[in-house]
Amino acid sequence: MALPWQEASSLMIVSKAPLGEVVGKRLDSIVGAAVGIPSTAKSQTNDCGYKLLMVKRSGRSSYMANAFVFPGGIIEPSDFSSQWWKAFEKVGASRESLISQLCEVKGPRPPMIKAPNTVERFGLDRDHCLPADIAFRIAAIRETFEETGILLVTAVAKTQPTSASFVKQDSLHLNLSQWRKMLRKDPKNFVQLCLESKVCPDVWGLYEWWDWLTPTSVGHRRYDTMFYLCCLDKQPSDVVLNRSEVITLKWGTPLSFLDDFSCSKIFLAPPQVYELSRLMNLMTYQDLFKFASERRDKGVERWMPVLCTTADPDGGMLSLMPGDDMYPQEPDLHGNGSSKDLSATLSELKTQVKNQHHVELQGMLSRVFCNIKPPCGQLQPLTYRNPKPAVQSYL
Repeated sequence: MALPWQEASSLMIVSKAPLGEVVGKRLDSIVGAAVGIPSTAKSQTNDCGYKLLMVKRSGRSSYMANAFVFPGGIIEPSDFSSQWWKAFEKVGASRESLISQLCEVKGPRPPMIKAPNTVERFGLDRDHCLPADIAFRIAAIRETFEETGILLVTAVAKTQPTSASFVKQDSLHLNLSQWRKMLRKDPKNFVQLCLESKVCPDVWGLYEWWDWLTPTSVGHRRYDTMFYLCCLDKQPSDVVLNRSEVITLKWGTPLSFLDDFSCSKIFLAPPQVYELSRLMNLMTYQDLFKFASERRDKGVERWMPVLCTTADPDGGMLSLMPGDDMYPQEPDLHGNGSSKDLSATLSELKTQVKNQHHVELQGMLSRVFCNIKPPCGQLQPLTYRNPKPAVQSYL
């Protein structure tokens, strides 16, 4: 049976914050402590040593229009092409070493990795396809290049966890703008770019983060999306947007994005809200890189949020995640059933439910609540708190 979703990859790009900016924030924190700012007000601050890149989707987009998202897009058959083995071999990476470094993960493997639907959907020869762990990383790098002009490639094979490598506009003596146009016409051109330039996608610099499946009741398009995270030692300066897909970009800390979302300056998709809430646990670039690299073989699970209404008279909803006591034992992945209605209000459920793992939605507000230990060594999201209204929901 054909699956009612497509597979996609998304890339959370992290770069070190400028030194002057970090020092300035730390001075502000010291001054705040000196004048006696209450600890509750300081518990969530923008004193963060890194920034993330998010792009705003076009208002003409058929999915999540005007949302700020991490770069990424749909998996293409060419991402599985056996031609990629030649590109890797040119930089000194053997097939065996790539499989050993990227595919032999000890933790859980989601269905999109074990049996990628893209391979079946396009009738690809499994015996000659790249493993999904490699192909999905290539897709994330290709889509990021198309949308932002940031090209994450390397001319040397890597043997240990490292920050990702990116090239500047003139470093390969190629017209990268022209190549981006060619990629939009045919994704197969990406492997030719790499073969001719004797580089390969820096798949080593991408760390598996999580797998999100669009809920059955959100929109007419659904995606099973693997999120990756990469760390850059410096922020790329020559970002050039693909205006047909994304219309602006923004570098910011996890908290600054949630702050902007809480006062309606930006629109964030639910997975982004959740992942930004997770990242608030880590305040330095070094800590985030260490966490991502050390977690690389612990695997991921596929999560599909399940939406249900509550008995609040002014409206209320929960977006349930696996591990919540109310999450169904066998979720309806294909959307054949009806949505679930709860007989309790949001405030009542706080005392009735022991294990909580959900996003609480009421009116235009939403917040993540999680009191369980996440699987696969992942971070437990922090509940966003701000003197202003909490995170706005666009579900």
